[in-house]
Amino acid sequence: MDDERYFRFPKSYTTIPLTPVFDWSAWNVKRDPLTGEQTAPGSGGDATHGLAMAVEMCNNNGHCRKFDAGTMCPSFRVTKDEQHLTRGRANTLRLVLSGQLGDEGLASDDVKEALDLCVSCKGCKSDCPTGVDMAKFKIEARTARARVKGLSLRDRMVGEMPRYAPWASKFSALVNGVERVPFLAKQIKQALKLAPQRSLPVFNGNFLASAEASRQPVTSEREVLLFVDTFNNYMEGDNAKAAKRVLEAAGYRVHLNVTKGQRPLCCGRTYLSSGQFDKAKSEAKRTLLHLMPFVERGVAIVGLEPSCLLSMRDEFLQYGFGEEAKALSESAYLFEEFWSKRVRRISFPLNLSR
Repeated sequence: MDDERYFRFPKSYTTIPLTPVFDWSAWNVKRDPLTGEQTAPGSGGDATHGLAMAVEMCNNNGHCRKFDAGTMCPSFRVTKDEQHLTRGRANTLRLVLSGQLGDEGLASDDVKEALDLCVSCKGCKSDCPTGVDMAKFKIEARTARARVKGLSLRDRMVGEMPRYAPWASKFSALVNGVERVPFLAKQIKQALKLAPQRSLPVFNGNFLASAEASRQPVTSEREVLLFVDTFNNYMEGDNAKAAKRVLEAAGYRVHLNVTKGQRPLCCGRTYLSSGQFDKAKSEAKRTLLHLMPFVERGVAIVGLEPSCLLSMRDEFLQYGFGEEAKALSESAYLFEEFWSKRVRRISFPLNLSR
């Protein structure tokens, strides 16, 4: 399926020169379809440095159109529109990267429209037979558009949420009350270009600021770092509270992703989703430096929000952070994964009364 002679490319087919933000050189190779031998990364001659070749991993098999078990593609399951399907998006990217949809490249309105409803669930990466990673393509497109056309108010509000969430939580009665004033809520949603039926975020406390120190002794050999993301810290703090209690009941000393006097660590996902790649990388670096002492002594990093935790296992590897990022990716677990892989034996019922 990777022999270009069967893909009916016209001889005139070329890709536009483009420098992506992620390293796609592993796809930028020449490969013998019979023997599987390939040249070194970056030697394939792709003007997009491997991005177009990664898009070509979509071979139009249509597995993403399924409606049975599996993840992908959630936006297609709702709209039933080929444009909002992994395959349809890949075909849009093909046309753009080969210069067939105008000269704006990834910053074009066609790309934005095709990717707007992608929820970056990474279901395509796991479900697609060839592992097409549309979530990562979306980051490339969002970043390209932001650099060419700037950031909208909504982009800024989404990207900066981890920074203003502490203040919004502190004045939650005022912030949350906006939704009860129809005219004001309508104006805010129009300014942010949000659907009128959509509720504004509800801020509800600050778990990391109020969390008590773990009751397990400092000398406990069983340690874990619970990485509480912005959503579960400021909006759904009960999730984080419950996770901490369960881990402590299992005998773990629980560390949290915050240092006194500093704002909580952040994976940078909100910046990635709004096209602010450099800020996302900066946040990732800050998080990596703080977590490495835990990783080096074998402490697992456990997260509740998949898009946040999986950024450590995926996007962090693409920033050029080297072996440290790889070590973190191997130590990062979703809560369910940690429970099934690392918690050996637990006596039930757990003592969760406190």
